[in-house]
Amino acid sequence: MRVLITAGGTSERIDDVRAITNFSTGRLGSLVADAYSQLADVDVTLISAKRSLKPSNPAIRIIEVESVQELIMEVTNQLEQTSFDIVVHSMAVSDYYLTGTASQEALISRLGKNKSVLEALNQAFDPISSEPSKLSSQTETMYFQLQQTPKVISLIKQLQPGACLVGFKLLVDISEKHLVKVAKELMAKNDCDFVLANDKTRISGDEHLGYLINRQGEFTTYTSKQAIAQGIIEQTMKGRTT
Repeated sequence: MRVLITAGGTSERIDDVRAITNFSTGRLGSLVADAYSQLADVDVTLISAKRSLKPSNPAIRIIEVESVQELIMEVTNQLEQTSFDIVVHSMAVSDYYLTGTASQEALISRLGKNKSVLEALNQAFDPISSEPSKLSSQTETMYFQLQQTPKVISLIKQLQPGACLVGFKLLVDISEKHLVKVAKELMAKNDCDFVLANDKTRISGDEHLGYLINRQGEFTTYTSKQAIAQGIIEQTMKGRTT
């Protein structure tokens, strides 16, 4: 049996010393990877953010990525080359990536020379360079241009419709009812078999309130990262033999 897991948080480059990232540590994903790896005849591949926590079992194959584009490339490569029974997509993926920067002075100068404000605004940003660089720290006000990233989770069932897919949904300070509702919408949109719904305000270290929801709309509540990891293994392994 083969299991693919994504974990940690992606990071979008600004320059050679700065990036836009998120608060994900990869702790839960690493626990899930370790839990699967303890089962007999289960091969685990983990696509992990470079700076995230890693699982303890050396038998787990780890592929490191930074940006959303790198994640898309590795997820696509893995799903096109290998048949996976289970995919756990726990990575916190950036919703936007940086496409340009501009100082306040540059924006004022460039917008004043164009007829269309919207067109001028889009053209006023300096494209992000792939070459080594660093933005000046002397600039008093800096503007960033962001573009929405593709939804990685939508690729998984397109490439491997037979895999059991566990999606994750994180919101902040909302009711249990609304959180479960949004998680069910994620499930329907991306053909997930399970969704782990959690609220950022209910997470502190290994204390972690999460609701694992199945296709029937039923959910099990867990209160720690370790319990969530074991719950995912138990739910996804039902009826399966290794």
